[in-house]
Amino acid sequence: MERNIPEISVIVPVYNVEQYLAECISSILSQTFTDFELLLVDDGSPDRCGEICDEYAGKDKRVRVFHQENAGLSCARNKGLKHASGTYIAFVDSDDYVTSTYLQELYASLPADKSQRGTVICGFDKLFPDGSLHTVHVPQQTILPMDCSRVLAELVGKYVMYAWAKLYDNRLIKEYGIRFVPAVSGLEDMLFMLDYLPYSDYLLIRDTSTYIYRVGYSMATLSTCIKDFRSEYAAFSNYLERVCRYKETYRLEDSSLVGVWDSLTVFFHKILLAIYKNHYSRKERIVFLRQLLSSHRRWIEECFSPRYKADKFSRFLLVNVGAVAFDAWMRCLWGIKFRYMFGAER
Repeated sequence: MERNIPEISVIVPVYNVEQYLAECISSILSQTFTDFELLLVDDGSPDRCGEICDEYAGKDKRVRVFHQENAGLSCARNKGLKHASGTYIAFVDSDDYVTSTYLQELYASLPADKSQRGTVICGFDKLFPDGSLHTVHVPQQTILPMDCSRVLAELVGKYVMYAWAKLYDNRLIKEYGIRFVPAVSGLEDMLFMLDYLPYSDYLLIRDTSTYIYRVGYSMATLSTCIKDFRSEYAAFSNYLERVCRYKETYRLEDSSLVGVWDSLTVFFHKILLAIYKNHYSRKERIVFLRQLLSSHRRWIEECFSPRYKADKFSRFLLVNVGAVAFDAWMRCLWGIKFRYMFGAER
């Protein structure tokens, strides 16, 4: 029997969120907009999440469940995109939940001309551990293709780069093969958005709050952690690559990208911290530092803008003296700090 094609596919990557998952799924199944399918991707969760997903699929025919070995958030979302049949795509993180009008308000914001393909963005509420809610307002506006560069020049850090609280057009995603970057953790939402926008006819930002983002869980496991060198390097390099592409395509001046350079400086710091946090050997650290210089020397020279004198001196050593001198500086002058924060290094 042929399955009806839904208007919206809702994709939920699921991992280790047993205590939140039922609330998340129930909030989606309670939508006032009913023409949707729900794709639950169990990313090898070690708790009962897989069983909970199967239980909901047994009760509601709109639910489809996919189980896979643990591969990370991006791969789980990509699995959902591969199997999504809806005209539009919405994401919900499995530790969050939505109000009953989440899909209705996103869908109602679409242009009357459905041949137009783009993105609708809405605001959200932050739910804190004490139960309090704080509404995050997004800058309501309409951005057309010729102004797409404003996303980088003006909207970085303005709460519009998350995958959730949006309605994407699946026709664009399928036509151009847009996917989340598997090797990246912490920047995957932004990279997906930057890859998607150049093909869009519009970006509609609406200041409505129908998504409840649970503060604490995701931040503790994704945003604030420092991963290994390769993961942090991949995040920085993928971000910088897209910034350079936008600069060339939209002829942007460096002066218009101050916020971008600041955010890239933060991610470059995370690379350096990863090198020294993860107890790599001296030989490994030198190899990593030389890799940074080989691939990103020009950016380090022209755009890396640390605020503190010690960091500025570190940049001077790295660019003008080399990896060995930089490593010696880090071990001798900051070694005590690293040992205090992360334990003795080799």
